[in-house]
Amino acid sequence: MNTTRRWLTHLSAFFFVLFMAFGLTSYADDGMKVHFLNVGQADSTLITCGDHAMLIDAGKNDDKEPILNYIQNKAGLTHLDYMIGTHPHEDHIGSMDSVIEAVSVDTVMLPNVTANTRTFQDVLTAIDEKGLFITVPEVGETYSLGDASFTILGPVSDYGDNLNDWSIALKITYGNTSFIFTGDAEADAEADMLGTGLDLSADVYQVGHHGSRTSSSSALLDAISPRYAVISCGAGNDYGHPHQETLDALSARNIEVYRTDLLGTIVAATDGNSISFSTAFGSGSSGSSSENQSSSSSTAVISDDGQYSQDNSASSSDVTVHITKTGEKYHSAGCQYLKKSDIEVTLSEAKARGLTPCSRCNPPQ
Repeated sequence: MNTTRRWLTHLSAFFFVLFMAFGLTSYADDGMKVHFLNVGQADSTLITCGDHAMLIDAGKNDDKEPILNYIQNKAGLTHLDYMIGTHPHEDHIGSMDSVIEAVSVDTVMLPNVTANTRTFQDVLTAIDEKGLFITVPEVGETYSLGDASFTILGPVSDYGDNLNDWSIALKITYGNTSFIFTGDAEADAEADMLGTGLDLSADVYQVGHHGSRTSSSSALLDAISPRYAVISCGAGNDYGHPHQETLDALSARNIEVYRTDLLGTIVAATDGNSISFSTAFGSGSSGSSSENQSSSSSTAVISDDGQYSQDNSASSSDVTVHITKTGEKYHSAGCQYLKKSDIEVTLSEAKARGLTPCSRCNPPQ
C-alpha cells in the first residue's frame, strides 16, 4: 500500500513538472475577469482573478455608490489587493477615498505627483486614516494578482504639470492573454514607454484618455497590436470622446472596439487562452464608425441594484471644471494655467461667476 502511494505521489509530481515545463498549467479555475465599469465620462476598472482583485481608478466624486455597489454586491468583494489611481484627476480618483474607506486594501499605488485639489486631499486623508502607505511603482516592476501578474510600463519620466502623462500604465498577463492600461497618458508618455524596450504587445487595450486624439499614437497602437479595444467614456460628453481620429486608427487596424457609452459596463473574461466579452446591453462589438456614436446627451450609469440605465439628468451642474483664485477663465483638469492654484467647481457655478472658457485647454461649455 505504501509503495503504491509513493508511486502515485511521484507520478503526480512528474506530471505537474511536465505541465509547468510545457506551459500546460490550467487557468480555467475561475479565470480572470476585467470589468470596465460604466461610470460615464470617467474611468474605473475592476480586475478579479480567483480570490484576488484590484481596482484601477475610481471614477468621479459622485460615482461612489455605483462603484461600491458593483464591487461589494455584484462582485461580492470586501477586499482589494491593489487600489491604483493612475493620476490625480477627479475623473480617475474621485471616489478613491470612498473605496478605501469601505473595503480593506493591501496596496495603494499613485504616481509621484500631487494635485492641489480637494479631491486629491480627500484621497490622502483616507489613506492616512486607514494606516496605509502610498506605493510609487517603478517602471519594469512586476506584481502578482493571484495567478495573474502585472508589469509597470509608466510613467517613465518627469512630466512636470502634465498630470495626464504622469499616468501609471501597466500590462496585466494571465496565461497567454494580456491587457494594457495607460490611463490618460498622451503622446510624449507613450513615446517614452515605447523607448523602455518592454513588451507592449497585448490582446486588449483600454484606449488611452477616453479615446482622445492626444493619445493612442500610431506607434503605440502598432506596438500593442491588440485584437480588442475598450473605450471608457460618457454618452454625449462635452469633450467629443472618442475622437474620430482615434476610431479611424482602430478601424484601420481591424481592432474590435467596445465602448461603455454604447454598451454599459463591459466584462472581458479569459481562461488564459481565449477572451470573451459580455456587456450590460448584450454581446458584440460596439463598432468604431461615426454612425455608431450616440447622439444622446444622457449618460449610462450603474444603478443601485447593479443594473444599467440611462440617466437623463446630467447637466452643467454635474460637470466639474477648474478655476484659479483670481483668474477670469475656467479650465479643464491639467491646464497649464492651474500651476499655482486649482479649485474644482461645477460648470454652472463657473458660469454664474461670469467666468469664460479657457481657449487653450478647451473645457466643457
